[in-house]
Formats: sequence, structure tokens, C-alpha cells
Amino acid sequence: MTAPVTAPVTDVLPDEYEPARIDPAWLAALTDSTAWHAPSNAVPTPVPFPRLATGPLGDTGTAPLFDLEHAPTAWFYNIGHQVSDAHVNPAGMTREQHDWFNVDRAVLFTREKRAIAHRGNLLRLWPAHSDVTGEYALVCPPTVTGPYSTSTVDGLMVDLSATDLPAAVRDAIVASARMNTTVLLARTIDRMYS
Repeated sequence: MTAPVTAPVTDVLPDEYEPARIDPAWLAALTDSTAWHAPSNAVPTPVPFPRLATGPLGDTGTAPLFDLEHAPTAWFYNIGHQVSDAHVNPAGMTREQHDWFNVDRAVLFTREKRAIAHRGNLLRLWPAHSDVTGEYALVCPPTVTGPYSTSTVDGLMVDLSATDLPAAVRDAIVASARMNTTVLLARTIDRMYS
């Protein structure tokens, strides 16, 4: 009996792929109070998601979602593939603020920015503002601009199975390297159902 023949593996990574660079000891020591900023903060401005307006929440001050320069962490909101700017003075949403969204049975997520990685390099890590623990998500920006709407798979928000910060940061770094792009790591603070 002959052994089964396996299909050859084809490497489909882009030519400019850069492997992720991670110091395991540093990664293992991360806690929710850890803050870190890369010496060089130059990062291309990603294409924006379809923007979710936040009305009265914007009165507290906002920054572009992938901005590296705000000192405390920030929260942002998403409904499907609509993502808001980052709100740099995060606070719980009042019922009146929530009602402003008119979400029509959609789920409104509140998420906390925790880290940004670009092509396998960690650029920024913010300490937690909220004491909520648990689910993390990766936000990967769309890749195209123009009059055409982005497809449902261009511009991803992917929930992670990792629930601890070191594993989630590693996932963000590796994903940014594999996809050759900028990736934002967020912790899910709340989900509201209308």
C-alpha cells in the first residue's frame, strides 16, 4: 500500500511580508496597567471604515481611530462595519446617548483601544481604562477607497478567543505581520441591544 500523496504547500504571503518580532519575556510580563510607545511612531493612515457618527458623545473629544498620540486609552463604538472615531475621555454611555443612535435592533458595541501594531511591530500599548475583562477584538482597516462601498470582508472586526492581554497583543502583532497592514487591538467593554 502506498502512502497518500499530500498537496504541496504554496506560500501566499506578499513579497514584502515581514515576520512578527516579539520578545516573549516582555510579552509575558504585560498587565492591564502596562503602557508602551514605540520610539518611532510613523504609521500610514489607514483607510477609514464607514464612519459611525456618535452625536452627543463627541462632545468629550475625539481622535482618528488609529491615532497613536492620545495619552489615555480611548473608547470607540461600532455597529456592524460602521466604526466611530476614538473618544479620548471615555465614560459610560447614558440611556439618552444610546437612544440617539436609533440602532433599530442592531447591536451597539463599546470597545476600548488597547494596542496598535503595524506590519509585525507593536507601535502603542495603552493601559486599561475599564476594569472589564474578557473579550478582545482585532480591527483591520479597509484596503480600498473610492465611490464604491467596501465589501463585507474588506475591513474586518474579528473577535479573538484570547482573553488575556499578552495573548491578545501577540495575536495583534502576528496578524499585522501576516496581513501586511495596521491592526488595532480592542477590548469589548459593553454590547447594547435596542
